[in-house]
Amino acid sequence: MIGEFERPARLRLGQDRALVRYLRNQVAPYSRFHQDALGSRPVDGRNALTSLPLVELADVTDPADIVLRPTSDQLAVAPDRELRMQWWWARIRRRTDAFNREVLEPRYKPIHWHAATSESGSVPIGYTAADLERLAEVGRAGLEMAGLTPEDVLVSVFPPGSTLDFWQVHLGARRAGVPSLFLDPSVAPDEVARLRPSVLAGRSGDLIRLLESGRDAGFSFAGLSTLLVIGEPLDPARRARLAEVGGSPSGPVAVVATWAPPGVRALWTECRDGIDVHTWPTAEVVELVDPLSGQPVPPGADGELVWTPVGWMGSVVVRLRTGVFGCIDDTACVSCGRTSPRLRVVDPMPPFARILDDHPGVALWQAELRIHDGAEELIVILAPAVSGHPGRLLRELDRQLSVTQFVVLDRRAMSARLQASGDKRVVDHRA
Repeated sequence: MIGEFERPARLRLGQDRALVRYLRNQVAPYSRFHQDALGSRPVDGRNALTSLPLVELADVTDPADIVLRPTSDQLAVAPDRELRMQWWWARIRRRTDAFNREVLEPRYKPIHWHAATSESGSVPIGYTAADLERLAEVGRAGLEMAGLTPEDVLVSVFPPGSTLDFWQVHLGARRAGVPSLFLDPSVAPDEVARLRPSVLAGRSGDLIRLLESGRDAGFSFAGLSTLLVIGEPLDPARRARLAEVGGSPSGPVAVVATWAPPGVRALWTECRDGIDVHTWPTAEVVELVDPLSGQPVPPGADGELVWTPVGWMGSVVVRLRTGVFGCIDDTACVSCGRTSPRLRVVDPMPPFARILDDHPGVALWQAELRIHDGAEELIVILAPAVSGHPGRLLRELDRQLSVTQFVVLDRRAMSARLQASGDKRVVDHRA
């Protein structure tokens, strides 16, 4: 992406200018959702964002409201002078149909939709033809950042569907010229091994199950050099587990994560030797705010990530609350040298998760939080790493954890349980 190696001050200046043009020329005049908030406020760059309200996906009651839709009356007085003159010239020449087809529709008409799914529900996010071209380029840059080249062979077991996670990798691989095959997570390990991929992509739980079952059955994944973990930030324990099951006598495997919260228009990506995701400064503005007051946090402090698009058409939500907590580093990355701001996520897992992750006797686990008779309960379901009576393991864990109940399953049953819950290791039933 343009500017990813520029000095941070220069990046911020260019970002502010692009944000001003975008809010003035596109969002303020054409967004029903943001028109009232933006119409009465001066737009003077990033500082103007703090005067705008924070938005959650649950606030979007009608998905059509967040789509940019210029009308003929609006085009006649469009703040974008070039677009306004094109419209008037098309009217004078009686070529409005050609103008709509060649100029207006590629820029403003959503032709592809993704489902942004959060705990509050699902909101369809529309992408125009111009947006899809941009998403393909961001996807290409993300794969390049992860170390992929046209000489790689990418096999994805991420569930195909109407999600950003699937389509960015799909479009990015096509734009980058990376040979790729997209399969269902239930694919048999021998089918994947026969393809001899150098890159395996998918959710962390699906990758672990595929590689473990494949190696147990004697299949070789020789030549595998990269695990591209899609759709989730990685805690150290899960990253280490992926590196363990993905490695082979031919060499270690690089574990690279690419993800973004629901509603964000493009996935963020780690560079090959880094552990923080790079954001896209030419396509978005990221802020950190105090989750209670909504005010910006001091430089270097943790806060909730708030996301604003720059240049995206289709569905537009300004100052989207993501529910992700972390800090932002805009110094040059020590791994790749890029100056695109990087997000370091605050570990979302509760303290008991680290104890279960670090214990050598626990192969797989899941915890359930419940309320019973007004008291909070913690139930831990686990699969021991070795066969035999689990009494000693449970006594050791009981000394370190305040657990209401342990449930012991074999590894296959535990793996199926995790898969059925979307690989959630902490399931909260307290609400």
